[in-house]
Amino acid sequence: MPTEQPASHEASAVTTGSGSLDALRRQLSSGLSGASELELAARGFGPALGQLLAESPSLSTLTFLEVSDNELGSRGVGALARSPNLQRVRELGLGGNDIDDEGVEMLARATAFPDLETLNLSGNAITARGLALLLGASPPRLNSLDLSMNAIGDAGASALARGKSSFKSLYLLGCEIGPEGAQALARSTHLGMLEVLALAGNAVGDDGAEQLAQSSALPALTTLDLCANAIGERGALALAQSTRFKHLKVLELFGNEIGSRGTAALRKRFGKGLHI
Repeated sequence: MPTEQPASHEASAVTTGSGSLDALRRQLSSGLSGASELELAARGFGPALGQLLAESPSLSTLTFLEVSDNELGSRGVGALARSPNLQRVRELGLGGNDIDDEGVEMLARATAFPDLETLNLSGNAITARGLALLLGASPPRLNSLDLSMNAIGDAGASALARGKSSFKSLYLLGCEIGPEGAQALARSTHLGMLEVLALAGNAVGDDGAEQLAQSSALPALTTLDLCANAIGERGALALAQSTRFKHLKVLELFGNEIGSRGTAALRKRFGKGLHI
């Protein structure tokens, strides 16, 4: 089972009653009484949602904004990025919004979100080029980034390895990362604070698993997700015999053909922390 993403804020999120953009416009015009969270995922509102939220002074108290799966595109994201009313947002969900490198460049130039800590960009159309632009100007407090289901490849993993952000969580599920990308992450001099590394659904293979097992660059790692990565017995034994995982509590390896020998070695090393 792949690594779980951070918990949602559904219990306290403000939502519209009818689910229409007009209803949201009326609600925003009447004010949200100092709301700190706004949940608008999977409404399909389109770029107009970005413009509406960007122009709403009543959102100046928001710290959590979830607008994933709304077909915002570059225009909608650009409007959000320029908003003077979203300066306090610390957690931002933009997954599944048809965001390409142009949209990411707008985020990189954003005047909004100076205190952003958590950013979800999963399921978009971001490449290594767009990621490099984002990392070159990312908010100083950004520590959790979800790029799952974006084709950033090994070049994107290398960009993350070179970046200066002090990430604690990186979600890179299904990002077309192979052994070269795993090696880049394993040798990074900038990921010493990383606690969660989720690489499920890539192709790091035995070579990539060995690189991670030998890494001295990830001393704070507590969760490593390598589900469905074409890892066999060699990679499994390397992980089991590693002397580097001082704090690793959870190792996810579903969907790999590691065999009985590899399984036994991993169970002996990680016990209940092994999910296979």
